[in-house]
Amino acid sequence: MKPKKILMLALLSGIITTVIFYLFMEQARSSSGAEEAATVSIIAASEDIQQNQEITEDQLTVIEVDENEVHPQSVEDKAKVVGKLAATEIKAGEQLMSHRVQSGEEEDEVIALKITEGHRAFSINIDYVKSVSNMVEPEDYVDVVLSVGKEEATKTELIQEKVRVLAVGRRMVEKKQDAPEEEYHAVTLELSQEDTVKVINASERGRLQLSLYSKRVSEEKDIDEIKPNKVSSNLNPLPQRSAIRSGPGLDEAVITVVDQGTILRDLEQDSTDEQGRIWLNVETPDQQEGWISSRIVKYEAE
Repeated sequence: MKPKKILMLALLSGIITTVIFYLFMEQARSSSGAEEAATVSIIAASEDIQQNQEITEDQLTVIEVDENEVHPQSVEDKAKVVGKLAATEIKAGEQLMSHRVQSGEEEDEVIALKITEGHRAFSINIDYVKSVSNMVEPEDYVDVVLSVGKEEATKTELIQEKVRVLAVGRRMVEKKQDAPEEEYHAVTLELSQEDTVKVINASERGRLQLSLYSKRVSEEKDIDEIKPNKVSSNLNPLPQRSAIRSGPGLDEAVITVVDQGTILRDLEQDSTDEQGRIWLNVETPDQQEGWISSRIVKYEAE
């Protein structure tokens, strides 16, 4: 073959290779752009937020998530939740959702939600000494003691045992360790209707004082036994179709796909993947066990 023909073929091959490489790079660039466009910025908790705690900007962070993993009620603007109260406990890394925060104007509703069914919230006036030096905190348990008479003639009797504290002053969550000391003059207790009448009657007869229970493990076990169970252990997927995976992660195999409204049983196990997504272990109606992202489900009672 003549050198001129060889040169022409080499040039033609080079041009074809260049065109193919260019087309490949353009396609890769387009795919990269599509992937970037599929992520959304949302607000998540940078630390654990307790139930009924006021949310501050320091407790929030912005995270990027895949568009198909965004909960319909996810919050995208910090201003929408700063200053509001957490309606439920929010874990660090968890998305902020509009139905899990309450505004200050809804404070009365928040205290009402804390009350166990069949009980009442009752506030008693208290001073520094009677409140165990203002060391009683929300979710503590106390005895209510009545003192009647003066000095040597004083008679003391136990009115109520192991009463749950709902709030101290206007605060409904335990004070943080680095928070400044505060003095309050009222404690809100959770009582049955019958016990509420007894405490009101006792307050008219004499002076009420509180006796604080220990928070050691033995006491906590007793307290847990009288706390209400979770309202529902069933979950509903929010998207039209949701994947149930073999493990907690997007790279895990898909076991099955469920439609919106399918009842999933919560097996009360969760796991966090490398991207900070929380996955819940669930069981489908046909008894297939797998994992689903917490961002695309809600409890039946929510």
